Amino acid sequence: MKTSMLYLAAFLLFAAAYFALLSTQPSPQSRILGDWKEVSWEYEKADNPDDGGFDFRITDHIKSQIAENLIIHQAEIWSFGADESLHMSGKNNSKSSRWKLKGRGNVLKISGAEDQTEHYKIQELTPSRMVLHFNSDMQVRGIVKMTFEKIRPPHHDQEIQR
Repeated sequence: MKTSMLYLAAFLLFAAAYFALLSTQPSPQSRILGDWKEVSWEYEKADNPDDGGFDFRITDHIKSQIAENLIIHQAEIWSFGADESLHMSGKNNSKSSRWKLKGRGNVLKISGAEDQTEHYKIQELTPSRMVLHFNSDMQVRGIVKMTFEKIRPPHHDQEIQR
C-alpha cells in the first residue's frame, strides 16, 4: 500500500512538473505574429528517388508562375496580426487576407477573396525563422519550401495572451 502511494505521488509530481513547463512555452499563434521577410523558395520533386532534400532554388520567373493562382502572388513581406489578419506586400503590390492555425498549430490556413483558401505545412517556427511547405502541381509534382526571417516582432498592442 505504501509503495503504491509512493508511485502515485511520484507520478503526480512528474505530471505537475510537465504541465508547468508546458505552460511556459509560447503558443504557435504568438510566435507567428509580426513581420516576416521571404528569404528563399526551394523546390523538391515528389518523385525524386534519392531523398536528398530540396533540389534547387526557384528563380523569380518560376516563382511567378507557381504563385500566379495563389493568394500569396509575389509577396515578399508577410505581416501577421493578432486579429488573424494577414497583409502581404511586394515590390509593386499588396494584398490582405485572413490566417488561422489548424491542427496542432502545424498547418497555416490562408483565406483570401472569393473563398480562395490555401494550406501550408509549418515545418519550422522559431522566434527568428519560419519554414513553410506547400504542394505544387506545376510541370511535375513537388513540394515548394518557403523560408522566412522575422524582421519585426508584433506591436505590443497586438500581442495575444498565452
